[in-house]
Amino acid sequence: MLCNIICVLALSFCVLGIDTLPVKAEESAKSAEATAPDTSAKDAKISLAEVAPELYYQFRRYPKFYGDPNTNRGGLLERTQLLGSVGGARDFLVDHGVYFDVSVTQFLQRNVSGGKDDGSNRYNGTADYWLTFDTGKAGLWSGGALFLHAESSWQAKKSINPDVGTLVPANFDATMPTPGASKDIALPEFYMVQALPAHILAMVGKVNWAGLADGNVFANNERTQFSYTGLVNNPILGAFVQYTTLGVAGVWAPSKTHTLTVFGVQPTGDATTSGFENFKGDYTTGVQYQFSPTIGGKLPGNYRVIVGYDSKDLQSFDIDPRLLIAQVLGNVPATTKSGNQTVIVNFDQYLWVKGGSVAAYQKSLDSGAYPGPGRQHLPPVGIGIFGRAGWAPKDRNVIDQFYSFGVGGYGMLIPGRDYDNWGIGWAGTHYSSDLRNAALLLGKNIDSFGNAFEVFYNFQVTPALHLTVNTQYIEPAVKSIDNSFTVGTRFQIDF
Repeated sequence: MLCNIICVLALSFCVLGIDTLPVKAEESAKSAEATAPDTSAKDAKISLAEVAPELYYQFRRYPKFYGDPNTNRGGLLERTQLLGSVGGARDFLVDHGVYFDVSVTQFLQRNVSGGKDDGSNRYNGTADYWLTFDTGKAGLWSGGALFLHAESSWQAKKSINPDVGTLVPANFDATMPTPGASKDIALPEFYMVQALPAHILAMVGKVNWAGLADGNVFANNERTQFSYTGLVNNPILGAFVQYTTLGVAGVWAPSKTHTLTVFGVQPTGDATTSGFENFKGDYTTGVQYQFSPTIGGKLPGNYRVIVGYDSKDLQSFDIDPRLLIAQVLGNVPATTKSGNQTVIVNFDQYLWVKGGSVAAYQKSLDSGAYPGPGRQHLPPVGIGIFGRAGWAPKDRNVIDQFYSFGVGGYGMLIPGRDYDNWGIGWAGTHYSSDLRNAALLLGKNIDSFGNAFEVFYNFQVTPALHLTVNTQYIEPAVKSIDNSFTVGTRFQIDF
């Protein structure tokens, strides 16, 4: 059934997408006239990358791409991508609707005390390769885009995760594309996006759905923000959708304030397979509503509610392998329940914005207050709070409750460093009583609640290079493992 829906929707994109106006493009174009395409020609097509680059940031969960409004092609210390235009080749590709980006993330961390092993420095890394084809920019039809995302990893087994021994990993990036294994290259994401009439955006393909559904301005990116898994995504989602799965989604955004998303996806998947072999009649469906007010006309925020249902028969407290439950506990005895439900909430809210309001901040951007690369379509410089919470039935889930809260910001802490970002966060994970009772049969004694704290600061060395320092205090949940204290660095290179 889901396979048929995907095929029909993909065909519909090609038919309905011709000359449609991208959702959100109307609003984005008003604030980005300098970057909007010339639509005066009769056959002009509208490019999502040009009029709504913030959509691309959301899909990639990364705040830039080569050819966006903030791209700087200057000298080595000024350019936003280390290799720049590569002799004009990348600019040629962008002019024809092809956007190509490579980024490398490297970690050097140490479990200072506690955990399963301490005192050793651990180095690992991953690389992300993004190829996007914008149909509007290519002159084919308006509002369409194809996204291709490949990943590779090295030294994954030598990350800090085995040392800490926690059920919820300390280094989320080290679990991708496949947990605990180094891969030369994998193709976890390949999907199509199309803007349709009536402010609707449709998606179909193989996607990191959990990352998109549980977005957050201050805590949603393991490459530039927190490293601890519970401060990147709500781990309850791992029981409903894995990394990555085939699916379809529709987004209705009648205004900037209200957004409604409906999705239907496979409950299980693998970054190294196409996903079509996983069709077994099971499915996960859900709805997300996002309310995005600007309090007092000054402070932006986002408030999200997700309701999900999973039809599959659960086995061994099934959950995303990235959460390392099986690696730490072994094969926990299977449950006898089928069907699963969850309710998840998520918010981010600015408490202070540079200039006192979004309007004043935007005016400072328009006046050229920021030298070098701009900040158009990016979160404003300022300070805010964020939080997550989630609930699921205890008789069929590893995690039946989850909570997190923190403070984050862009700039503000160090004078003159408005391109840095930082965060302080806490995450609390409640392990279900049924899981704890089942784990006792394997000789594993698990605490009912595990806390984790993390502090990070991300320095912009140059617009293409970022260095993060962080520290974590984690309760691993398994009572035989001591609480862990870690320190580490993360070096991000955008090529």
